[in-house]
Amino acid sequence: MEASIALLTEILALCIISIDLGLSIVYRKLIRQRRSAAMIVFCATSLGLIFFQLLDSWSALSFSPPVYDILRYIWMVVVIADGAFLLSFVPYFTTWIIAHPWRNPYKTVFFICSLVFTGVSIADLVCDSVILNRTAFLICLFVVVFCLAVMIRNRKGIEDRDVRHMILTIVIVGLCLLPFIMASFFIDYIRTIASQVLILAYAIVILVFLFLSVSRKLSEEKQIVEKEEENGGSAVDLSFYHITEREEEIIGLICEGCTNKEIAQKLTLSVNTVSNHITNIFDKTGVRSRIDLLNLVRRGIWN
Repeated sequence: MEASIALLTEILALCIISIDLGLSIVYRKLIRQRRSAAMIVFCATSLGLIFFQLLDSWSALSFSPPVYDILRYIWMVVVIADGAFLLSFVPYFTTWIIAHPWRNPYKTVFFICSLVFTGVSIADLVCDSVILNRTAFLICLFVVVFCLAVMIRNRKGIEDRDVRHMILTIVIVGLCLLPFIMASFFIDYIRTIASQVLILAYAIVILVFLFLSVSRKLSEEKQIVEKEEENGGSAVDLSFYHITEREEEIIGLICEGCTNKEIAQKLTLSVNTVSNHITNIFDKTGVRSRIDLLNLVRRGIWN
């Protein structure tokens, strides 16, 4: 019964993450930001993790112990590798979204977490120790709590409305799931499906975010094309691009020939934040370089 429930949970998670992966690829085509590429990596890795957990659950129902024991080692080694990668990648992705540099001590701390998780999980796979199993669980819990804390602390500083709403949703879902996660520390069965439930919950959040973002972007592009046709293809109102006041300031400084470092000094921002703003400007306007942006301005499109 428990194996069947785990199998059904994994099948549902697999279906939703597969849709997430497809939408994240479309999102990458429409919005060429580093976070869109990172979204693909996250979805693909999560898909692999759930897929091999699904194989493990299916093998438990389909094969007798001697055969299943061999298959279990194969599936779980891949699951451990995927999990170790996510333990480093998710904090990196979180800090990048909030425009916080990914540097020490974060790099070292989460690299060590991944190594310890890998060693503890492999030892637990061989020894089947409750202590080792709970140690691996605590490492995962630490990463989840860290990411939630960072998002709560820095959410208001994110200018992209869609990303800000997604982070708020992730935080709410994470806080709602914390009692379930804490219960899984004491109850073995809940602990066996905790990762599937967590990934499933966030897969649904990402699915809604990607669907709304892709739909909005396609609608905006359609409006832009219609506006260009109305104006004879010569001038477009940049209100369609949703350029923020800060991005407008940066465009003005780019037109003056300022470098990223000079822009950062004039606006009292970090160079990393300026780079993120410029990436957003390129994505919104559909240009690929500063020269293309200048040409856009010179054509009279910039009001």
